[in-house]
Amino acid sequence: MSARDKKLLIILAGIAVLALTYFFVFAPQANKRETLKTENMQLKSQYNQLSTLAAKADDYTKKTQKMSDEMQKVYDNFPSYLQIENGIMDAVAIEKSTNTKFTELTVNDPVAIDVTADNSGDGTEQSSGSSDSSSSADTTATDNGSGSDATAQNNAKSTVAGYQLYDVNSVMAFTTEYHGLKSMLEQVIGSTDKKTISSLNVNFDDSTGELSGALNTDSYFLYGLDKPYQAPVIPEIPHGTDNLFGTLN
Repeated sequence: MSARDKKLLIILAGIAVLALTYFFVFAPQANKRETLKTENMQLKSQYNQLSTLAAKADDYTKKTQKMSDEMQKVYDNFPSYLQIENGIMDAVAIEKSTNTKFTELTVNDPVAIDVTADNSGDGTEQSSGSSDSSSSADTTATDNGSGSDATAQNNAKSTVAGYQLYDVNSVMAFTTEYHGLKSMLEQVIGSTDKKTISSLNVNFDDSTGELSGALNTDSYFLYGLDKPYQAPVIPEIPHGTDNLFGTLN
């Protein structure tokens, strides 16, 4: 082999070494460097965000506590539980304080209501299940509260955590006059409990000047609140009376 051939082999060997060095050492290191550079930029962005949040941590803590306190005030306005007898005694209280006579009363079992915020953030979307049974009565209404108790407790067991909102619907057929109707509506709307009027139908009797109709109300309670159930005050009833709730004159 001539000296010239040896020089060519040495040159080719050098080129091969450089190529191997580039592909197996330099190129992977360059790719790794770019990867680390990208990760470093992401970590720097996260660091800046966390630093901004950390600087406002006290402010966020105060605002969170303020919102929690305000939410607790809302929760405290709800009763922790309602039974059918609550609806019956509410109707009795309205009769006693207004010139109104209830001729028929229907108090339904509690129904669980799912409440979720809508996309706009300024309202709520509600969907409720159905109740298995209802308790209907005339002015000598009977109480089957054990059924509502079981319904509410069974529904509550399906709640994973937190609170569950329930609706107790009542329908009251009534006879009254103008001022009695106003007083009845004011008492329902001004109640310290969470109540709403779902519908109201009123008819005027030309011959007597009286009003008759049906009032549909909803009473709400928040199951899971850390406060005791407030049972209604039911007066003692003499044995054998035909006026069970003291509503007849």
